Amino acid sequence: MKFPIFYYIFPFICLLVAVFSQYSGLDIYLTQFFYDPLHHLWTYQNSWLTQTVLHDGAADVIKLIFMSIIVFFCTTFLLDKGRRYRRAAGYVIVASLTGIIIIAVLKEVTHLYTPWDLEQFGGRFPNIRLFDPVASHLPVGHAFPAGHASGGYALLSIYFAARYYQSRYSLRFLYAALAAGLILGIDQQIRGAHMLSHDLSTLAICWLSCLFWAGILVQSDMAVETTSRIEGLRE
Repeated sequence: MKFPIFYYIFPFICLLVAVFSQYSGLDIYLTQFFYDPLHHLWTYQNSWLTQTVLHDGAADVIKLIFMSIIVFFCTTFLLDKGRRYRRAAGYVIVASLTGIIIIAVLKEVTHLYTPWDLEQFGGRFPNIRLFDPVASHLPVGHAFPAGHASGGYALLSIYFAARYYQSRYSLRFLYAALAAGLILGIDQQIRGAHMLSHDLSTLAICWLSCLFWAGILVQSDMAVETTSRIEGLRE
């Protein structure tokens, strides 16, 4: 499976735009539209749509999707009918979890804060950008990259799997995954939980994870094919 060169450039473009967004002030500029300085609150932080539907509800739906894929993967060892899709399901699980785990680990070590934690928005901490020096007394921010959007962008693995198996529906999976990540990311920006750069970095990490494991999948197929040819020659 070969990908266009843009597939390899795209995640690094996302990272460059993320850094630009931080250092140009675009992050703060976009964030300020969702903060009410007069009442010192985030207008949509706990609304029914942003909190109940797009935060809690969407997270449950994505968990259900991945749990269904895991269950299906397990059933392929019991039912012959689903065996042909075992590799695809396994790829989706591994590629998705890799991106989500990397993001979770980075959230535990980076000092970038949520907008509602920043001093200019009524919080207690300074706005620290990716390469800024960090004072030793400051705690970890737990905000970078964006965790909630990772659930949506992790669905990109389904697109890569569908493309590998040349499914005519592959582009639909791509659009659905990008839309899911975008919606979840914007929701968190509206609530004051993340900034544009956080979401772009999450997209880049999930995309790179899918690319990496797609390469492993191709290499393993090539190894199997080579082995089969050698055995055929011996016979």
